[in-house]
Formats: sequence, C-alpha cells, structure tokens
Amino acid sequence: MLRRIERNLESLVEGVFGRAFRSPVQPVELARKLAKEMDENKAVSVSRVYAPNEYIIYLSPHDRAQYRQYESSLLQELSTYLLEHAQKQDYALLSRPRVLVEEDPDLRVGVFG
Repeated sequence: MLRRIERNLESLVEGVFGRAFRSPVQPVELARKLAKEMDENKAVSVSRVYAPNEYIIYLSPHDRAQYRQYESSLLQELSTYLLEHAQKQDYALLSRPRVLVEEDPDLRVGVFG
C-alpha cells in the first residue's frame, strides 16, 4: 500500500518537473530507475531472492540521439551498475544483467520508461 502511494507521488512530482523543465534524460536517472525496477520485480524463493536480468529502456528519439556515439559503453556501465546492486542486495541472478534501448517516438524529451 505504501509503495503504491510512493509511486503515485513520485510519478506526480516527476511529471510536473519533467513538463516544466524538459531536460534530456541523464545516465544516473536511468541507473536509479533500473535498480528500482530490479528491487520491485524480485522474486523470493525458498533460499534465494532472484532478480530479473533483462531490462529495456524506452527513450524519446532526441534522448536516444544524445547517447548514440557511446550507447554500447553506456549499456555496459548500466549492466555493471545492476550487477553491483544485485550483489549488495544479495540477489541471485541467472546471468549478467542485460540492458537494451529502444526508441519510442511517443515519448517527450526527458521522459523514459
């Protein structure tokens, strides 16, 4: 219940500031969101806590264009960040986290999914 309220407040604040300032997506924002997705989608087993190992980031065409020259390095860095996060949380992974990027023309600058 509290998590849902927190998500709604976060969405509201991000939406208001995103519309007001419209700055491009920053890598640190992507990393934080990916770690949050990992935490929210973990699965508790009998003796382990499993975390997902595949992630897709949806970016606006403008946001994706800013990373095109070093996209593969950025994705590797995000994968390493998720691996370290999983280790700190003692999550079990079936393989190294894999991060992909897809373009969504319906997204505005600074908005990602």
